[in-house]
Amino acid sequence: MKNKDMFKELVDIFQLMDILNKNGFEKEYGKLNINEVHTIDFIGKNTKNNSSEISKYLHITRSGATKIIKKLLEKNYILEYSTPENKKEKYFNLTKAGEDIYKKHLENHKKSQERDSKIFDTFDLNEKKVIHEFLNVLKDDLKKKVEDIK
Repeated sequence: MKNKDMFKELVDIFQLMDILNKNGFEKEYGKLNINEVHTIDFIGKNTKNNSSEISKYLHITRSGATKIIKKLLEKNYILEYSTPENKKEKYFNLTKAGEDIYKKHLENHKKSQERDSKIFDTFDLNEKKVIHEFLNVLKDDLKKKVEDIK
């Protein structure tokens, strides 16, 4: 198989994943966007998280993170607090609504992993090693490209 044919297959896979994620995402989370849900997920997993930590996690600017935080505060998914030691720095906790989204997100990831990891059962150990190597090379390549566009 030629490289250009494999690349086309990869592009087709990315497009199908994008369609699946968008349609499934809207169905599951309604008016929340992916960055809002991932911010809720980050806050649910981390204590004393601030806008700087959120921006690093999402790979966006701090002002971008601040906009997401503002929306989540307005939608009542998170609460803002500060510590007695540093009243200037703002941290965030989940509200009941935010906790519900956080739990739903964890459950959806668990279900997806259980459902989608079965595809690897069709391969033997040597094939899995090649696939694993390919996925690592692809991930490293994509990380480098993401860094280059920053």
